[in-house]
Amino acid sequence: MSDVSSHQGTATHEDPHPEDLGDGPRPASTKGIGEWAVAAAVFVLGGIVLLDGLGQRQSTSASGIGAGFMPIVVGSLLLLLAVVLAVQLARGRRGEPEQAEGDVDVTRTHWTALGIAAAGLLFFLFTVEPLGFIPATTVMFYLISLAMGSRRYLMALVIALATACVIFFSFTKLLSIDLPAGFLEGMI
Repeated sequence: MSDVSSHQGTATHEDPHPEDLGDGPRPASTKGIGEWAVAAAVFVLGGIVLLDGLGQRQSTSASGIGAGFMPIVVGSLLLLLAVVLAVQLARGRRGEPEQAEGDVDVTRTHWTALGIAAAGLLFFLFTVEPLGFIPATTVMFYLISLAMGSRRYLMALVIALATACVIFFSFTKLLSIDLPAGFLEGMI
């Protein structure tokens, strides 16, 4: 009994599962590839935005600030961010996945969900002009909700349609910004 009572009230600082700390080596197949891909993608995006800004015609206003000013600023900042990310990665400072709640596995990519979300974005990109904002946005929101794990299909579709309508009418009626109506032209 004295052995049991002597151990009560004393705390040990040893972790029974040291492999859960993430201090161990990562598998060679995933070590830093995603982080380098993000840095490269930010660099490419920054270059595209910067080139677009430089390609804008010069302003004729008294301030000299034209349509290309903000893309030049944003593109330059994206390029700077990409360089900072690359330097950090080269120094060995890699990001660590955060602890997830429940049974979420943060160590692997869910390719099916990513593919469904990407399909929704691509659908919107290629159909917003011919179909119109409301149908294209409804399908995009619906697919993204499925990718996020929604299994209430009808509810997800209703919410997607309602959200697309609220956005469309907020922009067109309240802000006077024309969004493509597509085949609904004249009906809305």
